[in-house]
Order: sequence, then C-alpha cells, then structure tokens
Amino acid sequence: MNINFELYKVFYHAGKHLSFTKTAETLFVTQSSISQSIKQLEKNLDILLFLRNKRNMQLTKEGEILHSHISQAYNLIKTGERHLEQTKALNYGEIKIGASDTICRYFLLDYIKRFHEDYPNIKINITNQPSLKSLEDIAHGKMDFGIINLPDGVKLKGVNVTEIKGFEEVAITTQKFADKLPKHPSIKDLKNFPLITLTPNTNTRHYLNRFFKTHNESLAPEFELESIDLIIDLVGIGLGIGFVMKDAIPKAAGSAIQTLQLKETLPSRSIGIVTNKELPLSIPTRHFRDILINTASDD
Repeated sequence: MNINFELYKVFYHAGKHLSFTKTAETLFVTQSSISQSIKQLEKNLDILLFLRNKRNMQLTKEGEILHSHISQAYNLIKTGERHLEQTKALNYGEIKIGASDTICRYFLLDYIKRFHEDYPNIKINITNQPSLKSLEDIAHGKMDFGIINLPDGVKLKGVNVTEIKGFEEVAITTQKFADKLPKHPSIKDLKNFPLITLTPNTNTRHYLNRFFKTHNESLAPEFELESIDLIIDLVGIGLGIGFVMKDAIPKAAGSAIQTLQLKETLPSRSIGIVTNKELPLSIPTRHFRDILINTASDD
C-alpha cells in the first residue's frame, strides 16, 4: 500500500490531540490542510478513522487500532533521531570542568582517560582551582560542572549536587614526630608540633577549622600550601604533621610517611558533581557526568 508517510504523521497528531485545530497549530499548517490529509488517508485505507461532530471528535475502533501502531512507530523514529543527535554531539564539542589539583590527580584523571578513549574529538577544558572557586563559577554559569570536595554542613544555593565518592582525611607525619607523640594522639597533642595544611581559601581548610573548633581547639598551621603534593613533600622531609586525602599518601615501599591514629575521628568526606540548576547540560557533558556517577560508585 503506497501511502505518503506524512499522512501518518498528521494522523498521529490528530489522534493524540483529537482536534484538527490543535494538530494544525502543532504542525504549523492550516486546519483545512489537516482535514484534507485525514480524508486522503481514510480514502487510501478505505476506513473511517474519526467520528466528528460540532462539539468533539473521537477515533473509531479501527482508528484506535491504527493509532496504537502508528504511535509506536512514531516514537521509535523519534528515539532513533535522538540517538543520532547524541552520536553526532559526541563526535564534536567541549566540556568545561572545574576541579582542584588534588581531585584531578587522585580522582579525575582515570575518568578523563576513559572518556577520551571513547570520544577523542570532545575537548575537555579543565580549570584547576579550589572547590569553593569552582562552586562560585558554576553558580555564575562559567563552566558546565564542577567536581569538588563537598562542603560539610553548607547549603549550596542555585546548584544541583550529586555525591559520587566518599574519602578519608588523615593526619600524616614521619617517625621523627611520631616518636614524640602518644600512640593515639589528640589534636591538642598535635598543636605542639608544626602543622601543614592547605590555604584558608579551600574546602579542606574550612573542614579542618570546623573539626578543631568542634573539639575546642583552634588551627594555626605553620605552613599553608596550595596543593596536597606539597604537603606530602614537606611532611616527607620531616618539617611537620600534615592533613591530606588518604588516597594521596605514597604507597611506594620505603616511604617515610606514616598515618597517625588520632584519638578524635576525622569526619568522612565526599566528592560530588555540582551543576547549575538553571542551565541545561550539553549531551557530551551529560555523558561524562553519567560516566562519573555510574563508575565512581563501583570503583
């Protein structure tokens, strides 16, 4: 049966709206054009598709049967078009991400590698900066999303937050200082030694400040650095006691760095994805975000 598929498109919308007027508005054509198309389809099929009167219209029994099949076909075509659009979008484009040096090195690199292997033509633009700065830029629409150390107890406005991975914060030192400390030192004991932390403009520093304050102590580090790697380096050469993400501690045999078992438990922390509530994500960005969410929870 040689029928123009455009007639089925008109029939799909007419059966969905049960109104030639709304169908015409949807397809940006005249109501007369809709009526003529339905008449032509009915003539070609030799069946009555609609029962029409002055007040309303409805599908005939035959019309309902045909519309159920046409709806399935129409939705399959639309699904195919969406998949095609996604495939095209994943061959070109750019993703703008904000993340700290620590998150990039100890969490994000593996996922960037996986994504780039699958979609080599997508440009990934990473801005290395403290989590709080990424949060500010996302709220102002300057980047697609951020991967940040989630601030503890802080309500984030204007953004969506998805927690993807937990991690531990630990105190590290060398034998030089460990020998002078109790087996399970308190944070009060640590204050007698040089402390090494990140700078005050970081989530990690705010987290440590709150931790010390909770235990009626104040944090006054001797060294304030921009990266965890520098903290590890200074601790490694015996300059003090540092606070770092556990995953960042060198695992190489012979490392002089050891973890202190504190009397007070450092609260667990989380890494999360933050996006702007008002801005839709591009297809490449959504895909990368989904890889992070689905894979990180399994790692």
